[in-house]
Amino acid sequence: MTTVKVRRKIRLALVSSMAQHAGPICVIGAGIIGTSAAFHLVESGARDVVVVDAGQPLSGTTPAGAGFVARFGADHNRRLGPCTVPLQDYGLAFYRRLHESGADLEFADNGNLVLARTSTMLDTMTEGILRHPDVASGTRLLDADGVAEVTLGAVDPAVVAGGIYMPEGIQVTTELAQHELITRLESAGVQFHWETPATGVRIVDGAVSAIETNEGTIEASTIVLAAGAWTQSLLASVDRRLPLIPMVATRFVSEPAGLSPLMPTVQCLELNLWLRELHGAFSWGGSFSYRLLSALIEDGLEFGYGRPVSSVLLDAQDEHREQIAEVFPALSGLSASETIQGIPVYTVDGGLYLGPVPGIDGLWALAGDSESGITHGPGMGKLVAQLIMNEQPFADPTPFRLDRVDPASYPDEASMVAAMAEDRIAKVANLS
Repeated sequence: MTTVKVRRKIRLALVSSMAQHAGPICVIGAGIIGTSAAFHLVESGARDVVVVDAGQPLSGTTPAGAGFVARFGADHNRRLGPCTVPLQDYGLAFYRRLHESGADLEFADNGNLVLARTSTMLDTMTEGILRHPDVASGTRLLDADGVAEVTLGAVDPAVVAGGIYMPEGIQVTTELAQHELITRLESAGVQFHWETPATGVRIVDGAVSAIETNEGTIEASTIVLAAGAWTQSLLASVDRRLPLIPMVATRFVSEPAGLSPLMPTVQCLELNLWLRELHGAFSWGGSFSYRLLSALIEDGLEFGYGRPVSSVLLDAQDEHREQIAEVFPALSGLSASETIQGIPVYTVDGGLYLGPVPGIDGLWALAGDSESGITHGPGMGKLVAQLIMNEQPFADPTPFRLDRVDPASYPDEASMVAAMAEDRIAKVANLS
């Protein structure tokens, strides 16, 4: 389907849908999750959608993302759970449709490789992925030579035991995906308020009535919070809270390395690593260069509503470069041509938050991407739009309810981190 046809479809949905809404729907946050929510609200027939963002276009966390999309919930080793698989399947299909419509996403359909350096880890990956009931067709076990083959020589087979290849995995450039959604929303008549930090939600008789911003008040009958690290302060304005843990994450893009554009995305738990090819270079990062946002602020980190810049984390990632180069020899000695940091937000149980805020009519939240916003953004946006517009949801929303966890059980960040004892991010957080 061409871009023109897709935009025409959105406009027709605005005119012809029978779904009616009492007033403006306001989405706070224009990252991939917020723009996905706005896109699907329009597609479901919402006639008046407004997006409010504290920064300039593309200035938030989304462009810092690696751009991996796969059936990550089909793995017993991950905390996401099988309830997320329908959202992942939707994300895979959504980006493919955008790509096929002519959108420039730097889309690649090369699969995802979960790499193991030891036979013990390979057994763990085999049990977690290959024996999962939702494993995708074609998922297969690779030996060391198979890993070298599928990565087109990027991995030294002498230092790995093998891996699990997930053929459904795709990759996109996150900034381009976000830009495409913004462009299509603007063409459909959605109004954006840039550089307009939301400071609170106004409630009248138990229902939302407006958003308070530093530029004044914006009336709204429905509000969707998709503001990442700032969601907590907006919830606090209506005396609500979620156990959320903002982290600062780092991504490097190396100097040109001659990598093949046919290389799959790569993850390695033993190296705490994610890595992919981008324009022939390495785009890579890992939890060795993540820290609690609160800890960095205590140490003097200053930033506004854009992306942070922590030299401590840049140094930490650079220190790991030669360790990663033991597996990916072409990375050895290469400097970073680009560095970018963002603030993914984690949940204590590893799940996603999606649904109505208890006790307040018209207030919804999309939160706790747990470093997987680009994967789940389209599905989260579609699901919340269907719920708001009273459509049949394509996935069960129950596992994502905001009230599944009692915030009173987690009075501070330390208690949240303690609850994540089995998560790799908890180990990083405890280094702070």
